[in-house]
Amino acid sequence: MALLKKGFALLMFVIILSACTPNFNSEEEVVQDNNDEQQTQTEEEQQMIVSPDQLDTNDYRMVLPYQLSAARGTVTNQISNRYDIDEFEQGLTRLSKDTFSPDDYLFQEGQYLAENTVYDWIDDVNPDKPNDLRDELDNAEAEDDIEAIRDELETYQEKNPRVVSHILEQNFLTREEENRVEIAGMSIGIALKSKYQFSVDYGPTNDVQISEEEMLTIGKETADTIVQRIREDYEELQDIPIMVALYRENSPNASVPGSYVSKAVVEPNDMLVSDWQSLDEKTVLFPSSEAESDYYEDSEMFTGFRRDVSDFFPNYIGVIGRGFYKDGELQELSINIPVEFHGKQEINGFTQHAASLMMEHFPSYFDVEVAVESPSRQEAVLFRQAGEEDITYHIYHD
Repeated sequence: MALLKKGFALLMFVIILSACTPNFNSEEEVVQDNNDEQQTQTEEEQQMIVSPDQLDTNDYRMVLPYQLSAARGTVTNQISNRYDIDEFEQGLTRLSKDTFSPDDYLFQEGQYLAENTVYDWIDDVNPDKPNDLRDELDNAEAEDDIEAIRDELETYQEKNPRVVSHILEQNFLTREEENRVEIAGMSIGIALKSKYQFSVDYGPTNDVQISEEEMLTIGKETADTIVQRIREDYEELQDIPIMVALYRENSPNASVPGSYVSKAVVEPNDMLVSDWQSLDEKTVLFPSSEAESDYYEDSEMFTGFRRDVSDFFPNYIGVIGRGFYKDGELQELSINIPVEFHGKQEINGFTQHAASLMMEHFPSYFDVEVAVESPSRQEAVLFRQAGEEDITYHIYHD
Protein backbone atom coordinates (compact mmCIF):
# COMPACT_ATOMS: atom_id res chain seq x y z
CA MET A 1 0.00 0.00 0.00
CA ALA A 2 1.09 3.58 -0.44
CA LEU A 3 3.43 5.41 1.90
CA LEU A 4 0.71 7.32 3.78
CA LYS A 5 -0.67 4.30 5.57
CA LYS A 6 2.76 3.04 6.58
CA GLY A 7 3.81 6.52 7.58
CA PHE A 8 0.82 6.79 9.90
CA ALA A 9 1.48 3.32 11.30
CA LEU A 10 5.11 4.21 11.93
CA LEU A 11 4.07 7.46 13.64
CA MET A 12 1.71 5.63 15.96
CA PHE A 13 4.38 2.98 16.63
CA VAL A 14 6.88 5.68 17.65
CA ILE A 15 4.29 7.42 19.84
CA ILE A 16 3.50 4.17 21.62
CA LEU A 17 7.17 3.44 22.19
CA SER A 18 7.92 6.92 23.51
CA ALA A 19 4.96 6.81 25.87
CA CYS A 20 6.01 3.60 27.57
CA THR A 21 8.90 2.54 29.73
CA PRO A 22 11.42 0.80 27.44
CA ASN A 23 11.24 -2.97 27.55
CA PHE A 24 13.80 -4.77 25.45
CA ASN A 25 12.85 -8.31 26.47
CA SER A 26 11.41 -9.03 23.03
CA GLU A 27 14.37 -7.59 21.16
CA GLU A 28 17.37 -9.62 20.12
CA GLU A 29 20.94 -8.39 20.44
CA VAL A 30 23.03 -9.48 17.52
CA VAL A 31 26.51 -8.89 16.13
CA GLN A 32 27.12 -7.84 12.55
CA ASP A 33 30.39 -7.74 10.68
CA ASN A 34 31.04 -4.30 9.16
CA ASN A 35 32.40 -4.21 5.64
CA ASP A 36 35.65 -2.26 5.38
CA GLU A 37 34.35 0.67 3.29
CA GLN A 38 31.55 1.50 5.70
CA GLN A 39 33.27 0.65 9.01
CA THR A 40 33.12 3.61 11.39
CA GLN A 41 34.30 1.88 14.55
CA THR A 42 37.74 0.53 15.35
CA GLU A 43 36.20 -2.82 16.14
CA GLU A 44 35.32 -5.19 13.33
CA GLU A 45 32.05 -6.12 14.96
CA GLN A 46 29.19 -3.93 16.03
CA GLN A 47 26.46 -4.70 18.56
CA MET A 48 23.05 -4.29 16.97
CA ILE A 49 19.42 -5.06 17.79
CA VAL A 50 16.80 -6.78 15.66
CA SER A 51 13.59 -4.74 15.76
CA PRO A 52 11.03 -6.58 17.91
CA ASP A 53 8.00 -6.16 15.67
CA GLN A 54 6.92 -5.58 12.11
CA LEU A 55 4.43 -2.83 11.26
CA ASP A 56 2.85 -5.38 8.93
CA THR A 57 3.22 -9.17 8.93
CA ASN A 58 4.40 -8.98 5.33
CA ASP A 59 7.10 -6.40 6.07
CA TYR A 60 10.74 -7.06 6.85
CA ARG A 61 12.15 -6.68 10.33
CA MET A 62 15.09 -4.30 10.54
CA VAL A 63 18.45 -4.30 12.25
CA LEU A 64 18.87 -1.36 14.64
CA PRO A 65 20.45 1.13 14.74
CA TYR A 66 19.24 1.68 11.20
CA GLN A 67 22.09 1.74 8.70
CA LEU A 68 21.67 4.30 5.91
CA SER A 69 22.53 3.30 2.37
CA ALA A 70 26.16 3.65 1.31
CA ALA A 71 24.83 5.51 -1.75
CA ARG A 72 22.22 7.54 0.08
CA GLY A 73 20.68 10.33 -1.99
CA THR A 74 21.98 9.26 -5.37
CA VAL A 75 18.56 8.14 -6.62
CA THR A 76 17.20 11.70 -6.50
CA ASN A 77 20.08 12.86 -8.68
CA GLN A 78 19.53 10.12 -11.24
CA ILE A 79 15.73 9.87 -11.54
CA SER A 80 13.65 13.03 -11.97
CA ASN A 81 10.10 11.70 -11.54
CA ARG A 82 9.23 11.40 -7.83
CA TYR A 83 6.67 8.68 -8.57
CA ASP A 84 9.40 6.65 -10.28
CA ILE A 85 11.71 7.10 -7.28
CA ASP A 86 9.10 5.68 -4.89
CA GLU A 87 8.12 2.74 -7.09
CA PHE A 88 11.73 1.94 -8.00
CA GLU A 89 12.67 1.60 -4.32
CA GLN A 90 9.46 0.11 -2.90
CA GLY A 91 8.91 -2.15 -5.90
CA LEU A 92 12.35 -3.71 -5.50
CA THR A 93 11.55 -4.56 -1.88
CA ARG A 94 8.20 -6.01 -2.95
CA LEU A 95 9.80 -8.21 -5.62
CA SER A 96 12.53 -9.30 -3.20
CA LYS A 97 9.97 -11.00 -0.97
CA ASP A 98 9.55 -13.77 -3.54
CA THR A 99 13.21 -14.68 -3.08
CA PHE A 100 14.00 -13.43 0.43
CA SER A 101 10.96 -14.11 2.60
CA PRO A 102 10.34 -11.67 5.49
CA ASP A 103 9.87 -14.79 7.63
CA ASP A 104 13.51 -15.74 7.13
CA TYR A 105 15.42 -12.57 6.30
CA LEU A 106 16.05 -9.16 7.84
CA PHE A 107 16.21 -6.04 5.67
CA GLN A 108 19.05 -3.55 5.44
CA GLU A 109 19.71 -0.77 2.97
CA GLY A 110 22.61 -1.39 0.62
CA GLN A 111 25.95 -1.24 2.41
CA TYR A 112 28.40 -2.21 -0.35
CA LEU A 113 27.92 -0.01 -3.43
CA ALA A 114 29.05 3.43 -2.33
CA GLU A 115 28.03 6.66 -4.07
CA ASN A 116 31.17 6.93 -6.19
CA THR A 117 30.88 3.25 -7.17
CA VAL A 118 27.29 3.69 -8.34
CA TYR A 119 28.15 6.76 -10.41
CA ASP A 120 31.22 5.07 -11.92
CA TRP A 121 29.30 1.94 -12.86
CA ILE A 122 26.49 3.99 -14.43
CA ASP A 123 29.05 5.83 -16.56
CA ASP A 124 30.77 2.58 -17.49
CA VAL A 125 27.61 0.91 -18.87
CA ASN A 126 26.36 4.00 -20.72
CA PRO A 127 27.83 5.46 -23.93
CA ASP A 128 30.66 7.92 -23.38
CA LYS A 129 29.61 11.50 -22.74
CA PRO A 130 30.61 13.63 -25.76
CA ASN A 131 32.72 15.96 -23.65
CA ASP A 132 35.26 16.48 -26.44
CA LEU A 133 32.52 17.83 -28.70
CA ARG A 134 31.29 20.10 -25.92
CA ASP A 135 34.83 21.42 -25.45
CA GLU A 136 35.05 22.12 -29.18
CA LEU A 137 31.71 23.91 -29.03
CA ASP A 138 32.87 26.06 -26.11
CA ASN A 139 36.03 27.07 -27.97
CA ALA A 140 34.52 27.57 -31.43
CA GLU A 141 34.19 31.15 -32.64
CA ALA A 142 33.02 31.02 -36.26
CA GLU A 143 29.23 30.63 -36.60
CA ASP A 144 29.61 27.90 -39.24
CA ASP A 145 31.89 25.89 -36.92
CA ILE A 146 29.47 26.30 -34.00
CA GLU A 147 26.51 25.10 -36.05
CA ALA A 148 28.45 22.11 -37.43
CA ILE A 149 29.56 21.01 -33.96
CA ARG A 150 26.02 21.44 -32.62
CA ASP A 151 24.67 19.17 -35.35
CA GLU A 152 27.37 16.58 -34.68
CA LEU A 153 26.69 16.70 -30.95
CA GLU A 154 22.94 16.32 -31.46
CA THR A 155 23.40 13.40 -33.86
CA TYR A 156 25.77 11.65 -31.45
CA GLN A 157 23.34 11.88 -28.53
CA GLU A 158 20.37 10.78 -30.63
CA LYS A 159 22.24 7.65 -31.69
CA ASN A 160 23.81 7.01 -28.27
CA PRO A 161 21.15 7.57 -25.59
CA ARG A 162 22.22 7.02 -21.98
CA VAL A 163 19.62 4.42 -21.03
CA VAL A 164 20.80 3.32 -17.56
CA SER A 165 19.70 5.84 -14.92
CA HIS A 166 20.46 4.23 -11.60
CA ILE A 167 21.61 1.13 -9.72
CA LEU A 168 19.91 0.39 -6.39
CA GLU A 169 21.18 -2.11 -3.82
CA GLN A 170 19.22 -3.73 -0.99
CA ASN A 171 20.66 -6.27 1.50
CA PHE A 172 19.04 -9.22 3.27
CA LEU A 173 20.49 -10.71 6.43
CA THR A 174 19.98 -13.95 8.33
CA ARG A 175 20.67 -14.89 11.92
CA GLU A 176 23.57 -17.25 12.40
CA GLU A 177 25.04 -18.96 15.45
CA GLU A 178 26.11 -16.92 18.49
CA ASN A 179 23.52 -14.24 17.77
CA ARG A 180 25.26 -13.08 14.61
CA VAL A 181 23.63 -11.65 11.51
CA GLU A 182 25.31 -12.00 8.16
CA ILE A 183 24.64 -10.90 4.62
CA ALA A 184 22.73 -13.74 2.97
CA GLY A 185 21.14 -12.15 -0.08
CA MET A 186 21.12 -9.03 -2.21
CA SER A 187 18.73 -7.35 -4.60
CA ILE A 188 19.83 -5.04 -7.39
CA GLY A 189 17.40 -2.74 -9.19
CA ILE A 190 18.44 -1.23 -12.51
CA ALA A 191 16.47 1.84 -13.58
CA LEU A 192 16.24 2.32 -17.35
CA LYS A 193 14.87 5.24 -19.31
CA SER A 194 11.91 5.06 -21.67
CA LYS A 195 12.77 8.55 -22.95
CA TYR A 196 16.23 10.10 -23.13
CA GLN A 197 16.22 13.88 -22.91
CA PHE A 198 19.18 16.09 -23.80
CA SER A 199 19.95 19.59 -24.94
CA VAL A 200 22.78 21.02 -27.00
CA ASP A 201 24.45 24.17 -25.75
CA TYR A 202 21.57 24.94 -23.38
CA GLY A 203 19.13 24.95 -26.29
CA PRO A 204 15.74 23.22 -26.60
CA THR A 205 15.31 19.81 -25.01
CA ASN A 206 15.40 16.89 -27.47
CA ASP A 207 13.64 13.59 -26.80
CA VAL A 208 14.78 10.14 -27.89
CA GLN A 209 12.18 7.42 -27.38
CA ILE A 210 13.67 4.11 -26.22
CA SER A 211 11.75 0.99 -27.14
CA GLU A 212 11.17 -1.68 -24.52
CA GLU A 213 13.11 -4.15 -26.66
CA GLU A 214 16.19 -1.91 -26.76
CA MET A 215 15.83 -1.13 -23.05
CA LEU A 216 15.66 -4.84 -22.13
CA THR A 217 18.74 -5.64 -24.21
CA ILE A 218 20.76 -2.90 -22.52
CA GLY A 219 19.34 -3.75 -19.09
CA LYS A 220 20.26 -7.42 -19.31
CA GLU A 221 23.78 -6.63 -20.51
CA THR A 222 24.12 -4.19 -17.63
CA ALA A 223 22.90 -6.80 -15.16
CA ASP A 224 25.64 -9.22 -16.25
CA THR A 225 28.28 -6.53 -15.83
CA ILE A 226 27.06 -5.55 -12.36
CA VAL A 227 26.82 -9.12 -11.06
CA GLN A 228 30.33 -9.91 -12.30
CA ARG A 229 31.74 -6.84 -10.57
CA ILE A 230 29.92 -7.61 -7.33
CA ARG A 231 31.31 -11.16 -7.31
CA GLU A 232 34.84 -9.98 -8.13
CA ASP A 233 35.02 -6.93 -5.85
CA TYR A 234 33.36 -8.22 -2.68
CA GLU A 235 34.51 -11.56 -1.31
CA GLU A 236 31.58 -11.89 1.11
CA LEU A 237 29.11 -11.53 -1.79
CA GLN A 238 30.47 -14.36 -3.92
CA ASP A 239 28.31 -17.15 -2.47
CA ILE A 240 24.97 -15.40 -1.91
CA PRO A 241 21.94 -15.28 -4.23
CA ILE A 242 21.39 -11.98 -6.02
CA MET A 243 17.96 -10.95 -7.30
CA VAL A 244 18.18 -8.52 -10.22
CA ALA A 245 15.20 -6.55 -11.54
CA LEU A 246 14.87 -4.16 -14.48
CA TYR A 247 12.72 -1.04 -14.04
CA ARG A 248 11.35 0.97 -16.97
CA GLU A 249 10.90 4.61 -15.99
CA ASN A 250 7.94 6.70 -17.08
CA SER A 251 8.33 10.13 -18.67
CA PRO A 252 9.86 12.72 -16.32
CA ASN A 253 6.60 14.68 -15.98
CA ALA A 254 4.21 11.72 -15.83
CA SER A 255 1.61 11.55 -13.05
CA VAL A 256 2.21 7.84 -12.44
CA PRO A 257 5.41 5.78 -12.17
CA GLY A 258 6.80 3.27 -14.59
CA SER A 259 7.14 -0.37 -13.61
CA TYR A 260 9.42 -3.35 -13.20
CA VAL A 261 9.40 -5.39 -16.40
CA SER A 262 11.76 -8.31 -15.75
CA LYS A 263 13.62 -10.05 -12.94
CA ALA A 264 15.98 -12.96 -12.38
CA VAL A 265 17.75 -14.71 -9.50
CA VAL A 266 21.47 -15.34 -9.78
CA GLU A 267 22.42 -18.40 -7.76
CA PRO A 268 25.42 -18.32 -5.38
CA ASN A 269 28.80 -18.15 -7.18
CA ASP A 270 27.17 -17.69 -10.62
CA MET A 271 28.67 -14.81 -12.62
CA LEU A 272 25.95 -14.30 -15.25
CA VAL A 273 22.22 -13.66 -15.13
CA SER A 274 19.92 -16.18 -16.79
CA ASP A 275 16.29 -17.33 -16.67
CA TRP A 276 14.79 -13.87 -16.88
CA GLN A 277 11.12 -13.70 -15.87
CA SER A 278 8.83 -11.15 -17.52
CA LEU A 279 6.69 -9.08 -15.15
CA ASP A 280 3.24 -7.68 -15.83
CA GLU A 281 2.96 -4.66 -13.52
CA LYS A 282 1.48 -1.25 -14.22
CA THR A 283 0.25 1.89 -12.46
CA VAL A 284 -2.79 3.56 -14.05
CA LEU A 285 -4.05 7.09 -13.47
CA PHE A 286 -7.73 7.67 -12.65
CA PRO A 287 -9.46 9.39 -14.35
CA SER A 288 -7.71 8.96 -17.71
CA SER A 289 -8.44 7.75 -21.21
CA GLU A 290 -6.20 4.74 -20.57
CA ALA A 291 -8.21 3.74 -17.49
CA GLU A 292 -11.48 4.17 -19.36
CA SER A 293 -10.40 2.13 -22.38
CA ASP A 294 -8.31 -0.61 -20.73
CA TYR A 295 -9.89 -0.90 -17.27
CA TYR A 296 -13.46 0.17 -17.89
CA GLU A 297 -15.12 -1.45 -14.86
CA ASP A 298 -12.52 -0.03 -12.47
CA SER A 299 -12.83 3.35 -14.18
CA GLU A 300 -16.59 3.35 -13.64
CA MET A 301 -16.08 2.33 -10.00
CA PHE A 302 -13.73 5.25 -9.47
CA THR A 303 -16.03 7.65 -11.32
CA GLY A 304 -18.91 6.72 -9.02
CA PHE A 305 -16.81 7.43 -5.94
CA ARG A 306 -15.58 10.70 -7.43
CA ARG A 307 -19.12 11.78 -8.28
CA ASP A 308 -20.37 11.13 -4.76
CA VAL A 309 -17.47 13.08 -3.28
CA SER A 310 -18.50 16.05 -5.40
CA ASP A 311 -22.05 15.82 -4.01
CA PHE A 312 -20.62 16.54 -0.55
CA PHE A 313 -18.25 19.25 -1.77
CA PRO A 314 -19.55 20.73 -5.05
CA ASN A 315 -16.56 23.08 -5.27
CA TYR A 316 -13.89 20.48 -4.58
CA ILE A 317 -10.64 20.73 -6.53
CA GLY A 318 -10.60 17.18 -7.87
CA VAL A 319 -10.07 13.52 -7.02
CA ILE A 320 -7.06 11.70 -8.43
CA GLY A 321 -6.45 7.95 -8.13
CA ARG A 322 -3.53 5.68 -8.96
CA GLY A 323 -4.21 1.98 -9.39
CA PHE A 324 -1.43 -0.60 -9.22
CA TYR A 325 -2.08 -3.66 -11.41
CA LYS A 326 -0.30 -6.99 -11.39
CA ASP A 327 -1.07 -9.57 -14.08
CA GLY A 328 -4.01 -7.42 -15.13
CA GLU A 329 -5.65 -7.41 -11.69
CA LEU A 330 -6.04 -4.35 -9.47
CA GLN A 331 -3.91 -4.76 -6.33
CA GLU A 332 -3.86 -1.27 -4.78
CA LEU A 333 -5.81 1.94 -5.29
CA SER A 334 -4.47 5.16 -3.78
CA ILE A 335 -6.67 8.28 -3.95
CA ASN A 336 -5.96 11.92 -3.15
CA ILE A 337 -8.83 14.29 -2.34
CA PRO A 338 -7.74 17.94 -2.11
CA VAL A 339 -10.45 20.10 -0.48
CA GLU A 340 -10.50 23.52 1.17
CA PHE A 341 -12.11 23.11 4.59
CA HIS A 342 -13.70 25.72 6.85
CA GLY A 343 -13.56 24.14 10.27
CA LYS A 344 -12.69 20.93 12.08
CA GLN A 345 -16.23 19.61 12.12
CA GLU A 346 -16.29 19.86 8.34
CA ILE A 347 -13.20 17.66 8.20
CA ASN A 348 -14.72 15.16 10.63
CA GLY A 349 -17.96 14.99 8.70
CA PHE A 350 -16.27 14.60 5.34
CA THR A 351 -13.93 11.87 6.62
CA GLN A 352 -16.87 9.84 7.90
CA HIS A 353 -18.65 10.39 4.59
CA ALA A 354 -15.54 9.27 2.65
CA ALA A 355 -15.38 6.08 4.73
CA SER A 356 -18.97 5.23 3.86
CA LEU A 357 -18.30 5.92 0.16
CA MET A 358 -15.27 3.62 0.24
CA MET A 359 -17.44 0.84 1.66
CA GLU A 360 -20.10 1.51 -0.98
CA HIS A 361 -17.92 1.72 -4.09
CA PHE A 362 -14.81 -0.37 -3.49
CA PRO A 363 -14.90 -4.17 -3.07
CA SER A 364 -12.48 -5.71 -0.62
CA TYR A 365 -10.26 -7.70 -3.00
CA PHE A 366 -7.65 -4.92 -3.28
CA ASP A 367 -5.94 -2.46 -0.92
CA VAL A 368 -7.45 1.00 -0.94
CA GLU A 369 -6.19 4.23 0.61
CA VAL A 370 -7.67 7.73 0.58
CA ALA A 371 -5.72 10.83 1.62
CA VAL A 372 -7.80 13.92 2.42
CA GLU A 373 -5.77 17.10 1.97
CA SER A 374 -6.28 20.80 2.51
CA PRO A 375 -4.09 23.33 0.63
CA SER A 376 -1.61 23.42 3.52
CA ARG A 377 -1.46 19.86 4.83
CA GLN A 378 -2.92 16.37 5.00
CA GLU A 379 -6.06 16.33 7.14
CA ALA A 380 -7.02 12.64 7.25
CA VAL A 381 -6.06 9.22 5.92
CA LEU A 382 -8.41 6.26 5.40
CA PHE A 383 -7.38 2.76 4.37
CA ARG A 384 -8.43 -0.85 4.13
CA GLN A 385 -6.28 -3.84 3.30
CA ALA A 386 -7.44 -6.50 0.89
CA GLY A 387 -9.67 -9.06 2.58
CA GLU A 388 -10.79 -6.72 5.35
CA GLU A 389 -14.28 -5.28 5.67
CA ASP A 390 -13.87 -2.21 7.90
CA ILE A 391 -12.31 1.10 6.97
CA THR A 392 -9.58 2.40 9.31
CA TYR A 393 -9.13 6.15 9.41
CA HIS A 394 -7.25 8.83 11.30
CA ILE A 395 -7.96 12.56 11.47
CA TYR A 396 -4.92 14.69 12.19
CA HIS A 397 -5.31 17.26 14.95
CA ASP A 398 -3.23 20.35 15.67
